[in-house]
Amino acid sequence: MKNTLFNISEGAAIALHCLAIIATSNENYNVNQLADKTRFSKNHLAKVMNTLVKNGLLDSERGPKGGFRLKEEKQKVSLFEILEVIDGKITKYECTVSCQACYFESCLFGEQPGNFSADFIHYLKNKTLSDFILKH
Repeated sequence: MKNTLFNISEGAAIALHCLAIIATSNENYNVNQLADKTRFSKNHLAKVMNTLVKNGLLDSERGPKGGFRLKEEKQKVSLFEILEVIDGKITKYECTVSCQACYFESCLFGEQPGNFSADFIHYLKNKTLSDFILKH
């Protein structure tokens, strides 16, 4: 069994990658095009894209020239906002043992998990889709 200290859900990874791809163009992207570029499952990708539409980050159009595009000014949406749309509220790591119940005088982890999560949340809140638009 694989266990990681840091985990981003597949849904969140799909959302972040697809939104960054869509942000780089004025054209619509359909599920097939996004699946080809990202190698994510078309079915899972379609579900995530529909969630992003329902939450106001994307517009979608049916038809041969249809697909997904960012709603106006959504290049300014933070990675943190996107993750919360997909995975729900994100909070800073807190130890599962209360300080009063802990046997030790200082944290065995040196408070690193809390510091790491605070730093990562800060990064996510300060990075927007426009930061990933390729300058040609």
